[in-house]
Amino acid sequence: MVATYFPIMGITLIALFFVSCCDPGLLERVESLEGDVEVGDGVDRSRWIWNDQVGSYRPNGAVYCRECKVIIETYDHVCPWTGTGIGRRNMPAFKFFVVFINILCYYSIGIVVFFSFKTAELAKGL
Repeated sequence: MVATYFPIMGITLIALFFVSCCDPGLLERVESLEGDVEVGDGVDRSRWIWNDQVGSYRPNGAVYCRECKVIIETYDHVCPWTGTGIGRRNMPAFKFFVVFINILCYYSIGIVVFFSFKTAELAKGL
C-alpha cells in the first residue's frame, strides 16, 4: 500500500512541473494592425480587439492577466499552487495535475485511516 504512494507522488510532482513550466498560450503584443491583417503565420487579425490595459490588440478568446502581466490565449485563471496562468496550451497538464493531486489526497487519507485502525487493533491486543 505504501509502496505505491511514492510513484503517485512522483507523477503528481511531474505534472506540477509541466503545469509550471509549460507555456500557457502567451501572445505577442501587437500595437498596430495597419497592413497586418494576415501575416505570414496565417493568423487573421482583422477581428482583434484593442486592450487598453496592455496597449495591444488581442484576439477574442485571449485575456490580459493582471497578475502575470501578459496576454494569454483562452485564459482560464491563475493557479496559486503553480504560480502561473492557466490557458490553452497548459490546460491538459493542469487537468492531469488536478486529477493526480486528488488521487494523492484520497490515497493519503486512506493510508492514515488504515494505519489508525491497525494501531488500534494492536493496542487492544496487548
